[in-house]
Amino acid sequence: MIVSCSHCHKPLNNAIRFCPHCGVENQRPVSENTASCPRCGCGLEEEAYRGSTIDLCPRCGGLWLDTEEFAFHASTRDTFNDPDIPRTYRKQPFSDPSGYLPCVRCNTPMVKQNFRRISGILIDVCARHGVWLDAGELEQIRSFIANGGLDRSQDKAIQENRGAIETAARETKDLRTLFRTLHKFDLKRIFLERF
Repeated sequence: MIVSCSHCHKPLNNAIRFCPHCGVENQRPVSENTASCPRCGCGLEEEAYRGSTIDLCPRCGGLWLDTEEFAFHASTRDTFNDPDIPRTYRKQPFSDPSGYLPCVRCNTPMVKQNFRRISGILIDVCARHGVWLDAGELEQIRSFIANGGLDRSQDKAIQENRGAIETAARETKDLRTLFRTLHKFDLKRIFLERF
């Protein structure tokens, strides 16, 4: 869907987060209603948590963190300063992934993600506004980070990239061999291939 930029008024796709013409963020409208829990529909209550304000569901214990809040509370900077984090991390079974939850702010369906691909913590993410965490998931994320989970996640990504590079190199070598076989008697190609 094509909309106009709120700053420069040039046309842009609504799926794009930043305007390619002026760089201003393309804000999706936030619902004016009070924030309610996407799981049980109960109104969310604001609560102080480690220097920021989070939205907490009093019934199911789920919580909403805006993008900046989640980035801070799921960072090594904040987790390493927390003495209450357990010394070991144990992967929990996935919670019931029934359907897609609506975003607390814009009411669009959120995407389910395994936090850092190896944690086993299934979170609901709105790319524009924030993250919904079920009861206990923030503590699990912080424990995963404090016990070296980010390093393991990066190591796994490096191994996957290394495997992809090796596969691409092998396929390139196979294609080069096939090309040489098919053009064995083409003197022009043989001559040019040497330089």
